[in-house]
Amino acid sequence: MEIRSKNKKSIWLSWQIAIQEESYQQISSELHDNACQTILLAIINLQRIEKNNPAIKVSDTIELLEETLREIHHLSRSLNGELILSIGLHAALKKQLDRMRDVCGMQTSFVIQGKQQHLSEEMELIIYRIVQEALNNVLKHAKATRVDIVMNFLEQELCVKVIDNGRGFNQRSGKVESAGLRNMNFRAESLHGKLKIDSTPNQGCCLTLQIPCLKTNL
Repeated sequence: MEIRSKNKKSIWLSWQIAIQEESYQQISSELHDNACQTILLAIINLQRIEKNNPAIKVSDTIELLEETLREIHHLSRSLNGELILSIGLHAALKKQLDRMRDVCGMQTSFVIQGKQQHLSEEMELIIYRIVQEALNNVLKHAKATRVDIVMNFLEQELCVKVIDNGRGFNQRSGKVESAGLRNMNFRAESLHGKLKIDSTPNQGCCLTLQIPCLKTNL
């Protein structure tokens, strides 16, 4: 029994490390793709300030720096687990969808079905991280115009679906597995749940998370 316990702890630790490393990579990618690019444009504007229309250059530079500040502010808030816990899972997910709508012009909806049950703070945070990763994948890869989140409280489990109308993919190609997907699976398993993905080329994608919610999961 002691050996099994040590093995479980070792596996759990390796999962935590993998998830942490993936999070660091996401932070690096977000900063590189957004903040660094807008800062570079601001620098170029300042370097050209002595040329024509200096007032416009200054104005443009201020706008770029303000955009960078907003990007960093959003990244900081999305990584802050305490903020997520303070506003609750539903509000946090709605904020994510609102941002996708406002920034990307994407149609979104958030539907709650069934009789809502209490979820522990740990469960809410882990569910949020799984859905957040799914939404990030929609933004990066799906080329979707619509994404929907459905939370269905069943008698003995919670079923969460993230559905998009994007380009989808061939699940038989063997290219579905990724570090992000592995991390989502690790998190689902930590709640004694399971993750399923259904997708067909040009017909969108549906990610389903199923977890028991009538007993202690952590």
